[in-house]
Amino acid sequence: MSQPAQRKKQLAVSKRIRVPQPDAPWDAVHAFARTYDAAFHFSSATSDVVSLAYRPVFAALDAGESLGGELGIARLRAALWFQARSDQMAGATGFSSPEVERLYRGVCAELHARTGGWVDDQS
Repeated sequence: MSQPAQRKKQLAVSKRIRVPQPDAPWDAVHAFARTYDAAFHFSSATSDVVSLAYRPVFAALDAGESLGGELGIARLRAALWFQARSDQMAGATGFSSPEVERLYRGVCAELHARTGGWVDDQS
C-alpha cells in the first residue's frame, strides 16, 4: 500500500470513537461526552443545544421514556456534551446527582443499541 493510501486509511479509522459501556465509571463517560463539540457540529447557540437536545433527552430519561424517535445521535451527543461542559465548569469529579448519572448512562446505553458502541466523531 502506498504512503497516501495508508494515510487515508489511518485517518478513516481515527474518526471512530468508542462509546463507553453504560456502567463505565464517571471519568470514562465524561471523557466520551467531551469528544463531541456540539457548538461546532450541532449549534453554536447554547440555547439551541439546551432546548433541542439537553432538555428533551433529560426529560425523556426522567420520565422513563425511550430515547428513540426524533432524538437522533447528534441530539444525544449534544445533550452529553452540554452536561459534560456544565460538569467541567462546576469542577465535578463524579456524578452530581442520580438524574445526571441517569443521563450519562442512558445516552451511552442508547448509543450502544443504535451504533454497536462506535460513533463517528462528527455525529
